[in-house]
Amino acid sequence: MFTYQEPQPQALSPVPAPPPESFAKSLFLSHGPLPERIYRNQVFSLTFRAIVARDDYQTLETDFSQSAGITVLNPQSPWVLESNNVYTNTFYFKASTTQAQLPRITLFLSDNGITVESDILSPQPLSIVSLNHNASFSGVIAESLHVKRFKTSRFDGQHLIMVIEIDAINANLEDFSLGHVSKQGIDSFSGEFPEEKIIYFAIFEDHKERLEFSYFDLKNNRFERITLPVVVDAGDVSTQIGLNPKESPFQMYKNASALVVAGFFLLLYAFRRKMLYLLLSLAFSAYYAYSISPFSQITIKPDTRVHIIPTERSTIFFTTEDYTRVEHLGSRNEYLKILLPTGKIGWVKEENVSKN
Repeated sequence: MFTYQEPQPQALSPVPAPPPESFAKSLFLSHGPLPERIYRNQVFSLTFRAIVARDDYQTLETDFSQSAGITVLNPQSPWVLESNNVYTNTFYFKASTTQAQLPRITLFLSDNGITVESDILSPQPLSIVSLNHNASFSGVIAESLHVKRFKTSRFDGQHLIMVIEIDAINANLEDFSLGHVSKQGIDSFSGEFPEEKIIYFAIFEDHKERLEFSYFDLKNNRFERITLPVVVDAGDVSTQIGLNPKESPFQMYKNASALVVAGFFLLLYAFRRKMLYLLLSLAFSAYYAYSISPFSQITIKPDTRVHIIPTERSTIFFTTEDYTRVEHLGSRNEYLKILLPTGKIGWVKEENVSKN
């Protein structure tokens, strides 16, 4: 017997959800070709390019990480709009080891402090080699280097001091150092990449006739030697330690000449009895007395730091332990030039002078 059965409802297969909409990338970061060869401690630049295909952002911010062995010298360099939606930036790097590699670089698009998109360039290897050099190498690798000016004066009985102003382009000037001087240092560092300047000082034995050093010229791919003659400046050099003006040969010559001229006019007065000769003799005698008279005395406070030259970053060669009576030789801006009881000359700030 045939039995009718109603068809059972079939379970419907689930309809797959549509795939989520793919994220459309709108930030593209790249850089120019890497240098074929880099020397250890060389400063080199790399230009970066960012294409931004969106407008819901306010700032572009750069982050550097995984940078062992390499230093980014201008990490806060701003991005510059080159054309519509295209930005460029030039960063300067310095590799301190031959194993250094370009760091991991991330560019963020931010809106009110919130990141809306970023792009990353992974670390990349660099071809870094060390320079073979001789003892005169100053440690500087540069596209160009010029000694703008230099002066030498006496530091003490056995040593001279030379102060050198050096300009350079794309250089590691902070590494400037000479291996054949008693004491040295960089007293000031100024400028921004690629152009920089340092004021360097070297203290050395007074029998030297010249100061020589070399740097590696990147344009010519060779070492360039610079020779500076040692010519002691007997005058008062306002930007460095100078001779005590009372003891300089030039001053002693002037004092002796004044005394001789005063005696000459006194003899003329004795023979001719003209008042003019007496007045001239008295004038030259007064000049001589003024010249040999001591400078004004001042007292500097305990813990006063005495600088080699009158700049904030200048090397400190002496610190007072107690109130110290010194001679005031001159001044420059906020610094006073003093003669210490030891016979050495240096610079102290005006605020270190005791008013009592």
